[in-house]
Amino acid sequence: MSELGYPDPSTRVGRFTLRQLAVVQWIGVVVAPLAWTGQHVVGYGVGEARCSVGGASWGIAYDTWQLAILAAAGLLVVVSEAAALTVFLATRETNYGDGPPGEGRWGGAVPYSRLHFFAMAAMVANVLFLAVILLDSLGAVVNSLCVQS
Repeated sequence: MSELGYPDPSTRVGRFTLRQLAVVQWIGVVVAPLAWTGQHVVGYGVGEARCSVGGASWGIAYDTWQLAILAAAGLLVVVSEAAALTVFLATRETNYGDGPPGEGRWGGAVPYSRLHFFAMAAMVANVLFLAVILLDSLGAVVNSLCVQS
């Protein structure tokens, strides 16, 4: 433990070390928004290619591409949710009202409540990103494409 009270990154929390939990926590926080961004940008590009922008005809199956992009992004969100859930369960005994470590709690170490908080936030955000991905992709498949407004 450092003199500031922070535990060593190799400290074990159940089956994981704090360093491993930190990496998994960031996977849970970052992967879903990146999956949605990729799904939206690539889906838009597929729509542009389908509508023969610039006079070139690509001849692609638009609905198939959109559904494949939906499946890939959905899988990434499920992986992100699993990572967040793993960290949440590993740190479930964290109590935000434990007080400062100097009062003899946590063996004088700072609790790992930050990991628990980010995992909890990621679990909620990942569900919302999955909903946005579903709405974006299914709306693109159902909507009329390549028509004037």
